[in-house]
Amino acid sequence: GSWDDSIYANMFHVLNAKSNYPQRDELPKVVPWLLWRLWKSRNEFIFKGKDFDAQDTVRKALEDAEEWNQRKGQDALKDRQPTLRASNEEKWRPPPRCWVKCNTDVAWNGEDTQSGMGWVLRNCSGEVLWMGAQALRRTRSALEVELEAIRWAVTSMLRLDFQKIIFESDSLVLVNLLNNDENWPAFAPLIQDIKDSLPLLEDFKIVYTPRGCNGVADRVAKESLSFENYDPKLYSLMPNWIQSNVMVDKPSVL
Repeated sequence: GSWDDSIYANMFHVLNAKSNYPQRDELPKVVPWLLWRLWKSRNEFIFKGKDFDAQDTVRKALEDAEEWNQRKGQDALKDRQPTLRASNEEKWRPPPRCWVKCNTDVAWNGEDTQSGMGWVLRNCSGEVLWMGAQALRRTRSALEVELEAIRWAVTSMLRLDFQKIIFESDSLVLVNLLNNDENWPAFAPLIQDIKDSLPLLEDFKIVYTPRGCNGVADRVAKESLSFENYDPKLYSLMPNWIQSNVMVDKPSVL
């Protein structure tokens, strides 16, 4: 297509790639990542003097888009699979003394209008200190709900005055996002909000755990789908519906 001297006209042309090139189904998926890579390259050039080749920028944008699409498919499949009983090698492990561990998880299906998130806080004895569950309106992806869940968990830890916390999730994408400098443009404000809040804690770790070790948080997240509203619910005492799941993890504490 032809380009204009106006940046606004050119942006309009790029953002309307789907209508301008209907035969190129992959273009709309690449555009946000291309803009993101251009922005990052611009910042690297201004602040660090690094210059990037145009073809390299396009290649990285294509890789970003491909990874994003693969992760969306994996996250959607994750919630359709039942939680398996943890094997001897895959058991929830308690935190060290003077630390607490907060597991987070979500319930998400792209075909549903509602998703759910939950977290559970336990001490070195495996005792449940607090739990949180909330239903959410339709979200774009499982990753968005995972980010919302850990943001709520971090905020709750600060309000409840816990200071040395291990945050544990079975979303490897989430853990990598928060432990590394890479960012995703679609969720940049949400990710930045989490990263701004974490240093307010005395100490913290964000770690990955296999799905079989995250059964309690998974059960809490699924319970939120039965809520009649979208108000967050906090539990300082274990409700009956979660006790059996907590007991499954108890032997790993001994």
